[in-house]
Amino acid sequence: MPIDPTGIESVSVSELTHAIRALLTEGIGDVIVQGEISNFKAHSSGHRYFTLKDADAQIACVMWRTRSLAIVPQDGMQVILGARLTVYPPQGKYQLDVTWVRAYGVGALQRVLEERKRLFAARGWFDWQRKRPLPELPMVIGVVTSPTGAALQDILRTVGLRFPAARIIVRPALVQGQGAAEDVAAAIEELQDSEADVLIVGRGGGSIEDLWAFNEEVVAEAIINSAIPVISAVGHETDETISDLVADMRAATPTHAAVLATPVTVDDLVFGIDDARMRMTRSVARRIDELRQLAGRFTDGSTLRRLQERLLQRQQRIDELSSRYHRSIHTTIDRLLRRVDHQSALLTTLHPLAPLRRGFAVVERQGVVLAPADELRDGELVTVRRYLQTAQVTVTATQSLAQPEGPSDEETGS
Repeated sequence: MPIDPTGIESVSVSELTHAIRALLTEGIGDVIVQGEISNFKAHSSGHRYFTLKDADAQIACVMWRTRSLAIVPQDGMQVILGARLTVYPPQGKYQLDVTWVRAYGVGALQRVLEERKRLFAARGWFDWQRKRPLPELPMVIGVVTSPTGAALQDILRTVGLRFPAARIIVRPALVQGQGAAEDVAAAIEELQDSEADVLIVGRGGGSIEDLWAFNEEVVAEAIINSAIPVISAVGHETDETISDLVADMRAATPTHAAVLATPVTVDDLVFGIDDARMRMTRSVARRIDELRQLAGRFTDGSTLRRLQERLLQRQQRIDELSSRYHRSIHTTIDRLLRRVDHQSALLTTLHPLAPLRRGFAVVERQGVVLAPADELRDGELVTVRRYLQTAQVTVTATQSLAQPEGPSDEETGS
């Protein structure tokens, strides 16, 4: 121990700090303390740092990453924790080396839960309109739960009894403590790439602290974003978590979740097959009986006579209609033929060459028919067209004639 110039013995800061640390650790040691968390920080190293306080005092706390948390601490949360009182030498301050944390009564966590319910309800996460129906006959069921818990065994056993044809894909996940919420959310996201038709997410019963991972926002978001319908099966029937409220269907227990996931059972299929077979048998028997009765009516002759009478009546009706149609067709054809003859005669009369048949001729000059007003000139070469002959004629003499009498312009309406 060094001696200063005055002759008084002294100690170093480190020695004093270690001495204080030993006194606190050995003198007080392990403690159980209750208070309110503030300044909570989860370091990237995995260690957690926060302050525990009440109305009159506060103390620094550290919880190393090797120690699991039953709940995720938040500022303002009332907790009770177990720790060892110690000193942090670099800063010369005493602190609590925390080994476990629990909510201080249900009330503290319940207040946090109620606040989250109000927040998520305002976002529309609990609305029934956004929830999807479960598939009627799922062949692949995805399960997110602890691989060692009783919940998984209950699900496997129930599905095996109800619908053994269904295939189960289990994605093991942490369901309690530090990192549980993140692992459950990751498991839901991973199963999106699987062949699962429906997902069961949950665990067995426990305290509110044990079930707290299913109240975390990251799990709620994973369920909402799932493209596969989700059944939440967390705890017992009296437990209610955020996962239950956002899921497409809530199950009272993991066993109930397996029942909901298999709405059609082997017994249902067998009953359906038997029922279909019986209905087909009854239908065939009824048809055979009807045919047998019909054959009996033909045997006594009365049915055959009535059928023949109906056939004769139908034949008579067909003959009447046929005669009527033939008369109508012949009348129509005669009327059309008369119209054709009339039009043909009219066309023959109006044909430009019709006058030639009566001995008249047409005079053309260079292929153009001369109009009555056109005059011929002496020595001119023209073509004279008759009905069966044409001739090239040279004009040797012309003579003007008086205009023939005919109807006046007024009489013709011109």
